[in-house]
Amino acid sequence: MEYTPETKSRKRKQRAVLSCDDCRRRKLKCDRELPCNRCIHGGVAEKCAYRKDAHLIEGDTTHDHSTKRVRKSLAPPIQLHAISTTQPDEHNTEQDTHLENLSPVHPGKDRVAELEQRLFSLEALLSSLQNKPSFTPESSVHLENKDAGDIPGASTIFFKGRDYRTFYYGPTNPMIVITHFPDLRPFMKRVFIGSTLQRLRQDSKLQEDRARMTKNPNRILSVPSLRSLLPDKETVEKVIRTYFATFETTYRILHIPSFFSAYQTYWAASTPPNSDMDAIVLAIMACTLCTSTHESTRYDTDGSTFRSKAITWIKACEAWLRRQSNKHRTLATLQVRCLRLLAISTTCHKTKEYYQEVQQHMALMRSFGMHRDPGILGARCSVFEGEMRRRLWATSMELELQASIDKGTPSVLSSLEYDCTPPRNIMDFELHAGMKHLPESQPNSLFSDTSYLHCASQSVSLRIRLCATANSLRTAATFQEVLRDEQDVQSALAKIPRWKEPHTLLVWTLLDLQLRQFVVILHTQRAMNNLLRARPDHRYSLLTVLEATTTLIDRHLEILDMNNFALCCIRSDYLRAALLICHVAYHACLASDNLIIRIIRAIFERTMDKAYRVLEQRALRPGRGNHQYFYVSAAHSLAGTLFEPERAQALEKQATDRVCKLYYKILSLQDEPLEDMAQEIILGDGSLSAPALFQKTPETIDTVSFQLGNTLVDQPPLLPLDGFGDNAASGWMLDDFWFMDDLLAPDSNEKFDTHFVRDVSANAG
Repeated sequence: MEYTPETKSRKRKQRAVLSCDDCRRRKLKCDRELPCNRCIHGGVAEKCAYRKDAHLIEGDTTHDHSTKRVRKSLAPPIQLHAISTTQPDEHNTEQDTHLENLSPVHPGKDRVAELEQRLFSLEALLSSLQNKPSFTPESSVHLENKDAGDIPGASTIFFKGRDYRTFYYGPTNPMIVITHFPDLRPFMKRVFIGSTLQRLRQDSKLQEDRARMTKNPNRILSVPSLRSLLPDKETVEKVIRTYFATFETTYRILHIPSFFSAYQTYWAASTPPNSDMDAIVLAIMACTLCTSTHESTRYDTDGSTFRSKAITWIKACEAWLRRQSNKHRTLATLQVRCLRLLAISTTCHKTKEYYQEVQQHMALMRSFGMHRDPGILGARCSVFEGEMRRRLWATSMELELQASIDKGTPSVLSSLEYDCTPPRNIMDFELHAGMKHLPESQPNSLFSDTSYLHCASQSVSLRIRLCATANSLRTAATFQEVLRDEQDVQSALAKIPRWKEPHTLLVWTLLDLQLRQFVVILHTQRAMNNLLRARPDHRYSLLTVLEATTTLIDRHLEILDMNNFALCCIRSDYLRAALLICHVAYHACLASDNLIIRIIRAIFERTMDKAYRVLEQRALRPGRGNHQYFYVSAAHSLAGTLFEPERAQALEKQATDRVCKLYYKILSLQDEPLEDMAQEIILGDGSLSAPALFQKTPETIDTVSFQLGNTLVDQPPLLPLDGFGDNAASGWMLDDFWFMDDLLAPDSNEKFDTHFVRDVSANAG
């Protein structure tokens, strides 16, 4: 065909662009999202873009490598402040994200058209920023005079999951340290590939699949009564004694004389079924069993047998609560609700939903009017009932505040008006149902059954305020404000009385921990910001964090040495402390900070050994939550490779060997599950068992003798690797976490490979 001037001038009509640039170049189907799934899975989500002139960069498929070289040689994005300096600093992150999506200039025949397209993109961006609504005057005031180090970046929060299946974690969540540890994830993946840990996971896969195939996911257990779920009387009494020596010395839920008065006749045959006492005893068993010192236990794919039994009791208590009348509410229903929250925490049951459970509990307490002082009820509430209301409200406040800290959100108490006065510092025997007047509260120096709640109430307003400030989305504290807050915390710590009785150590330790954790939280963001390393305030924050974290771990170990496992099963401040110590050690070595290196060398190994003891007990008690052990082990080895580079290979091997050691021990104690875990409990009337639904075989209640002892044996059974399922293994690699920095880890070129574990398994097979 001859090309005449007319045919040359006639432009060929272009097809509509139906895919992003990368998918179009590779001739693949695109889902038209931004970024599309192919770019996300390929690790180039930040380069996913749609342009009208995409045909210009499509080119030949034979020039793939040259195209990649061109992309790498592109100039960095234009900084927005060079164009307009009138926008608030807070917008910089969002502006940079928009600018990264602008069309880069590609070499081609029609360079002018590409430049025009780039100019059009810049104009559209500026127009959108000018039309964006400004902040309210209140929020603008908070952000004035804040230097870059005082304003939290996007990496102070992170999400887990994607789409509508996300879970949010804020600045005070212990795992936030991972967002400032960009080299940890690649290190974890590197040591996992080809390790003994990987082979153990593959070997256990067959056993897990077999258990999954035989498990009934919709099992509903019918029981004649709550009492039929209890083990033998001797075991029940041992667990009850453990409860009153641990949890009830701090969080006051029960009235001790009233409980033991009712318990004296509890085992009599004439006791009606499914009574209030049945529910309270079962709830006590559920929240204490995993923290009791036991001589022997077994494990299955669901965790420890103690955890499985405790979860069954939790669901039985939930079935009992559903039967109770909201109109004719009793003290027992409120007590069982509080005990249920402790049980969920100690058993790692519904871990992701624990915060929601606590918030639901607080909503119920507010709807019941527990946040108002009982004195306004007058004669409608007795003196005894009023004091029990105060105790339950104070306990609920402490549980909600700690749950908010662990989640990384402001406490609901920061926006709630309440006037319920703190419980008095009195002994339980001074309080009885027939009394007309409350006795005078004792001084803090005198220990009583309610000393914890009474002393904690004196600092609760400070802790609520600090939690709200640390998790605020709009405000950030200056260094001077941090110092003032730290001084307030130190003053509150100095006011904690130190009692002489040995059994008061748990109360004093919990009062100390819940305040000292804020010393760490206040300085964490500044200590982890390596851009501020040359500033004196950064050095002060580093030293303060090191002192507070080592003290936190020492406090936990003191309680652990008393065979008391209550605090390690309901708190996670030691996890934050261990990760922070590794973070400080690692970055001090990278920056050649000789002073910090000398300090941390003296405490690193000793403190990490203590942290492993606490983490190990937290994992073996319920048999769950052991992925945290792997995180700390990997962070420990990663920091150790900089201290001792000549032993780098051995230290990398230790990261997985520590977990393998626990894995081998648990395999020797693992049994096939006797029965599937029930998804729901149906209570009978005490005489005949209600019909069981969705059961393959008739269900019977196994009253297993737990053989509880007073001391822990020398070599207790250790943790099962519950996270090594086909899908759960990805959680061990942090693959489902993302940190508001697109899909690129901060200060690292490592992409978040969400298919890492799947690919490893496929290649190994």
